[in-house]
Amino acid sequence: MPGITPRIIAGALVALVVLPRSAHAQSLPDSLIPSAATNCRVTAPPASAGLAVTPGGFVLVFPRNDAIAERYTGCKMLWIVDTDRAPRLATLYFERGELSRAVAHDVRDSSGAATGACAFPAGRSLLPNAGARFSDSACKGITGESMYALRLATWPRSCMTTPDAPVCKEDPR
Repeated sequence: MPGITPRIIAGALVALVVLPRSAHAQSLPDSLIPSAATNCRVTAPPASAGLAVTPGGFVLVFPRNDAIAERYTGCKMLWIVDTDRAPRLATLYFERGELSRAVAHDVRDSSGAATGACAFPAGRSLLPNAGARFSDSACKGITGESMYALRLATWPRSCMTTPDAPVCKEDPR
């Protein structure tokens, strides 16, 4: 997909190895993301989640572009498509259409523990002293990447199982 770069994948995956397991004891996303905001309590990809293609595989995205306004306030969730599960990759919180917070999740952990968190627009780490120190520079690497933008072009989720459907042959939206 155009705009998906190795830096996007690296930015999302760098958080997976930054913190030791002992730093995962509390539920960090609840304290870092306003859980009462729109779509912030979604725990599994709903049927309406969209499918994005990355160099490393497929990512489910919820909500899709047609379900959010330009000045959307709420969460956007990203999950990795795996054969028997869909671990959460990231929780993105937008305020008035701008990325405000991003939380990276440990895709190897069944609880989806947070491994890093960033505040924007400054690109400031919200966990600078935890574990191996999720630094401000790691957060600044996310800024401007299409994977973390409000709008991410996706196909319907059904394209995973019926790729020959007419909608799956169109450009993602």
